[in-house]
Formats: sequence, structure tokens, C-alpha cells
Amino acid sequence: MRTEKIGHSKASDSRFTFHVSRFRDKLSTLKTCFLFCTLLCCTVLYGCGTPSTIEVSPPAPPKPSEAVRRLQAKIEATLNDPLLASSNVGMKVASLGTGEVLYEKDAEKLYHPASTMKLITAATALIKLSPNYRFRTTLYADRLEGGRVMGNIYLKGGGDPVFNSNDLGKMVDRLVEMDTKDLRGDIVVDETYFDAVRRGKGWMWDDGPIGGYYPHLSALTINRNGVLVRISPGSEVDDPVHVHLDPPTQYMKIVNDANTVGVSERTRLTIKREDRSIEANVLIIDGAMTIGQAEMNRRADVLDPALYCGTLLREMLAEQGVTLYGTVRYGEVPEEAVEIIQHISPPLSRILWEMNKPSDNLIAELLLKTIGAELRGAPGTAEKGLGAIGNLLGIIGMDRRYYTFADGSGVSRYNLVTASLLTDLLVYMYRNFAVMPEYLASLPVGGVDGTLTRRMRGMSAEGILRAKTGTLRGLTALAGYTVTADGETVAFSIIVSNYLGPVSPRRVLQDKIGDILTQFSRQDYYEELDNGERKN
Repeated sequence: MRTEKIGHSKASDSRFTFHVSRFRDKLSTLKTCFLFCTLLCCTVLYGCGTPSTIEVSPPAPPKPSEAVRRLQAKIEATLNDPLLASSNVGMKVASLGTGEVLYEKDAEKLYHPASTMKLITAATALIKLSPNYRFRTTLYADRLEGGRVMGNIYLKGGGDPVFNSNDLGKMVDRLVEMDTKDLRGDIVVDETYFDAVRRGKGWMWDDGPIGGYYPHLSALTINRNGVLVRISPGSEVDDPVHVHLDPPTQYMKIVNDANTVGVSERTRLTIKREDRSIEANVLIIDGAMTIGQAEMNRRADVLDPALYCGTLLREMLAEQGVTLYGTVRYGEVPEEAVEIIQHISPPLSRILWEMNKPSDNLIAELLLKTIGAELRGAPGTAEKGLGAIGNLLGIIGMDRRYYTFADGSGVSRYNLVTASLLTDLLVYMYRNFAVMPEYLASLPVGGVDGTLTRRMRGMSAEGILRAKTGTLRGLTALAGYTVTADGETVAFSIIVSNYLGPVSPRRVLQDKIGDILTQFSRQDYYEELDNGERKN
């Protein structure tokens, strides 16, 4: 019997081949997917056992509003003044309400802060010492017999930068009340609360003794470590000029080579220190004054401030009839000494007012060393104080690559900061309610007081803007706060450096920017839009 193949043809063979081919393709795809999934699972499992970092790009800053753009344009127009063509300008403005940076220019470049350094010193003192911190200056004696002082007396300084002759006079009164008729021992001045470094690191060698800008440093300070020299003309031509010291003291010697001339003659009066004298505190007054010329007053710094203080104590006791047999010398208070009287200073909050308003360098430097002594132990040094400043800036989040400090006042050109650092510090202090009122109150007010007394008068910023000034040759800085037309508080810093010529025209531009910030309103733009829509 013949058998035939049923249902088999060339067409059916080709369809079968086609299906087999599709099956093989699917199988290959499945194998690929399986390998991919296996690799993915291994990667995930490996990642679970190993820490990994995913870098996420920071979001782009929001575009400024039209009102802010107009503010920026006004500031740019001011900074484009030809006066600043060859200068460097660092600036940053931040809103304390929104945190928005309203304007910045070269805000991360380094500049000398000048006296805006006092903003940093003041902030550290308030936070590390507290607004109610007080300085102590203490008078001791070796012993008391029947209530009377015997042996040496000791005057120990505690860094009080505002201790003065009136305060010392109260100590003298106490000694007189104790029936002190004579003192057979010495007057020993103790300044060991600080080191014996008299000047800040990087201070210029030719900084003169006149003006009170560069006083010598000591833990025992009196009358800002200086004397006031009062000079007036004689009553006749060729008479020597009259010279008086306030307070009167033999500690500062005067060589008077100046005379009186007629009204028609040109005059010039100079005061300089006699550096070659064995007695370092010698001032030479040279030149001339015209008949009827008004009295001239100049502050002169003293060398060895603690000895100056001890000498004033000796002279005051002598005026009260106390006989003194010993000398004034350096030394330390012995442990067994008896306390006679202690003077306690005003609170730190008040002293900061006296530092920042007139920009007092001595207060800033003594504060720096006091911070060091209180936090890291006596003797207080600038290095210890600067360490505390670095600690505070680290807490705030400041990058150490963008600052370096050498003193507390800003006199040194070794100091370097950025405009961003100053503004960020101002923002931090404003938001620190525990110290903000005292910090803000210490700043000069535009057109009202301190170093801003004669600035911004007649401007919107007058009586509103509060800021610390800073000046070195070829540099002017202004950093602080103002309130805008909308009631929005802003912090700002403006540093202009590397210019020739007088500082006044550059200050005018800084004041103009301060006024622009004070006039700034976010509402002006919308009001103009509304008015435009009404016209249409």
C-alpha cells in the first residue's frame, strides 16, 4: 500500500521556518534582558553595601524682580563713576527679610577691612563675653595694720579700656579715708593679665604719637593711654606758646621750641616725639602760632601705659598730702596681698558704643586680648583673641580661605576679608536676638553721630542708616544696616580700595549707595504698572 504524506508542502515548510526563527529571536531577547537584570541587581546590591555620593547641581538662583533689577542698575550707575575707574570695589547687599542677595560685586575678593574689622571684634566680644561683661581694676596692699596700709601698694589692671583719672581718684580717696599719711613702700603696677606686646601685628613703624590712633597696649590703661596737649599763643610777638597737659603730669615732658608771631605771618605748628631721648615720653613742639589764634588740642600717646597710670596715682596721692618714699615700678600682686578697693567698669554694651561710634582703636585691641584671656587663660594675647574670632566665624560657616586677621581694630594691613564675609556676619548678628540690640546700638547713625556725623545729611538715609566706617590710605569701607522705603531691613558692605587722592569723593559715592538702598521699594514698579494700565 502506498503511503502519502498528508499536509506537507513547501509553503508549510517556509511558515515553520519563519516561526522557529521568531522563537529564536525572542529567546535571544529574553537572554539579553536576563543578563541586564542580573547586572542591575548586582549593581544595586553593591551600592547597598558601599556608600555612594550623588552630586546634585544647586538650583539656579531665582531671577531678580523688576524692582530689584532697577535697584541694581542704580548701584551700577553709581559705581561706574570715573572716580572709581582705577579702583577695586567689593560689595554685597542682602535682605534680612527674604535672605535674597539684592546686589553683589566682587564680593568674594579680598580687601583690607580697615575699621570695619571692629564689627568682627565687637560681635565676638558680645557672643563670647556677653553684653553685661565688666572689667575690673583693683588696688591692693601688702598688709593692713590697725586699718592702715603698710608696705607696697599694687595696682592691677584687668584690661579696662575706659578707666580714667576720675576712677583712679576714687581709689586715692579710699586710701585717704583709711588715714594713709605716708607710704614707705613702692607703687607696683601689675599688667600681667595681658602680654607685654605694645602694638598690633603689622602696624606701620612710622605711625606717629599724635592723634590717639595708635596707642600702646597694656592691661593697665588710663585716659586712653594718652594726654591731651593744649597749646595757645603767647600775649606778645616772640613770646613762647603756652603748653598745658591734661591731666597735669610729669610723666610726659615737653620741649617747647614754638613761639608767637604777628597775624600777617604764615604759621605751622608741629608736635613730634623725641625718640633719641633716654626719657621716651618727651614731646617737641616746634613752629609758631599767631597772636589771638584759637587754642589747639592734640592727643599724644604715652609709652609704658602702666607706669603712666602708676605715676598719676603717685601724683594724686601727693596732692592729698600723702608722703611717698618709694618708686613706681612693674611687678605682680602677691597672693597674700589685701584688696583695698576695686573699680568695676560700665558693661561691655556701653563700651562697644564708645568703640564703634568714634572708631576707637585702643578699645578694640584691649577687647581682643580680653577675649583671649577670658577664653584661653591669662595672659591675654592677640593670637588667643583671634583664635576665638576664627571659632565664631567657623560656627557661622565662614570659609577660612576668605579671611585672615592680625589685630582687632583694623589698623594692620595684614587683615584681609571679603565683602561677603562682612555682610554675612551682619546678617548673623541681626538674627541673634540675644546680642542684636547692643550690636546695632553701637553703630554710628548717618548724619547723627560718631564717624557718620557729617555724612548723609539731607539724604533719606539720614537718621536711619547705621554703619561702621573704615579708612586706610587708599581704602574706604562702609558696612552696616539700613531700612528701605517698604520697611525692609538690609545688610550691606561696600569696600573701595586702590585709589589716589582724597577719600571724601569716594565716601560721597558710598553715601549715595546707602541712600539708594534706603529709598528702595519693591512697590514702585507695581505702582507704575498700575498707573500705566489706567492710562491705557
